[in-house]
Amino acid sequence: MLSLSLLFLLSVVGSSHQQCCFPSQWEGIEIGSMASVPPGSTDPILTSFQYVLSVDYSKHLLALSGTVTSAGTTYQTKVIRDFTAKVQYSLDIVSNTCQKTVLTEREISCLGSNGDNSTLLADTYLGAGSQSIPVSIYSSTMNGYPTHLSVSEGCIPVGASFHGMDEGGNRVVGSIGFHSITPGISNAAVFSIPARCITAPMTNPVVG
Repeated sequence: MLSLSLLFLLSVVGSSHQQCCFPSQWEGIEIGSMASVPPGSTDPILTSFQYVLSVDYSKHLLALSGTVTSAGTTYQTKVIRDFTAKVQYSLDIVSNTCQKTVLTEREISCLGSNGDNSTLLADTYLGAGSQSIPVSIYSSTMNGYPTHLSVSEGCIPVGASFHGMDEGGNRVVGSIGFHSITPGISNAAVFSIPARCITAPMTNPVVG
């Protein structure tokens, strides 16, 4: 559904701040990379991605569109997640095909002491001197993977690192960064579901 190197963060543990809630509506750019190693293999498959991301917690919708490059091949994709209906629609722009799958995890609009199983690890800062910004680091689970998620003041996503094993037994590690975040939804049409997606047969459940 999070590029930031946590090695360069100087941690200050023990803050009384325990919870943050994301803006009810926001948009931005999400850039990330991940490596996955199939069972019995030592050679990782490298994947990078860049999306325009739109999130509307008031309507429980998420949409992203952009490019994914995996094993040297680039794809154009659009994904819409409807957390009310618990359905994800994944559209391959080039082939004009759509896959409809079940979302099995609930939407997370807040981090911290709200039952989402996330924990505040540190209040710290990113950068140096007058160029630094305060961030909070949470340990959470997103898209089925243990995740360290960093947010700035106002609970604005900054970046994340994640690792784990997917349903196919592949070992996965990756990182995500966010930038150019703005409040609100500039065009609600990003959440419009193409007819071919609505009529597509339901396939295997996915973690959301």
